Amino acid sequence: MDKVGYFQAVYETQFALGKKTGACLSAQYLALEAFLQRSSDWHYQWWPIIGITPKAWLILQTRAAAENRNRMLPTRGLIRAHLYDRVARGQKLFERETPLPEAWHFYASRDATILALIEEREKIACIPWLALDPEFFGQQSNNVPTITRKRFEAMESALNKKAA
Repeated sequence: MDKVGYFQAVYETQFALGKKTGACLSAQYLALEAFLQRSSDWHYQWWPIIGITPKAWLILQTRAAAENRNRMLPTRGLIRAHLYDRVARGQKLFERETPLPEAWHFYASRDATILALIEEREKIACIPWLALDPEFFGQQSNNVPTITRKRFEAMESALNKKAA
């Protein structure tokens, strides 16, 4: 079974279980995410980072300039801000009479995150951001990924190419 079919099967099973047991929306949605994020057989890139806000990029540049040793850059104060509200996405998936057809496409199109400052979280949808290739960071946990000097320089190169 392909990734899309697998997701649809897991989603429809969770949907039916929630209807049968009367589970609350958050329990259904969190169970779906937990199952996908911990699946050893299927590697979903969940919460992919597709960009960085200018303020977050400036913070990383400042830290890279101040840190002259070849090591990781501090990421304190940075978050992965969701472009689309996860609660609203969960409501659309589970507050229905029947499962959403092609649920994977709906889910995946609303799973993106942007590296941002903590204070930018609530207004992330209104902030312009610099695009990054979602494959750049690879599979991550739900935390801000480690920014090594090598990864920073690769980000800098990619962003400079786009600006040129």
